[in-house]
Amino acid sequence: MKQVNVYEARGQFSKLLEQAEAGEEIVIARNGKPIVRLLPVEQPKRHFGRWQGMVPLASDEDWARSDEAVAALFAASVGQPE
Repeated sequence: MKQVNVYEARGQFSKLLEQAEAGEEIVIARNGKPIVRLLPVEQPKRHFGRWQGMVPLASDEDWARSDEAVAALFAASVGQPE
């Protein structure tokens, strides 16, 4: 853990950010008393395939049946006033 005073932190802010990104904990103090801590933000971990097997997918036959149903509904509605 590194402690720096506010005045020093103002002049070296970019450098302190790089150090915090690298995982170092930086404490900024006023008159020797710690007031804030500069820490890196933890990025969420991605889990690809997390939903695999949990979401049912329609088969090709289901899609074909739904196309036929939509076509039949469309054909029935043609020529009918709204």
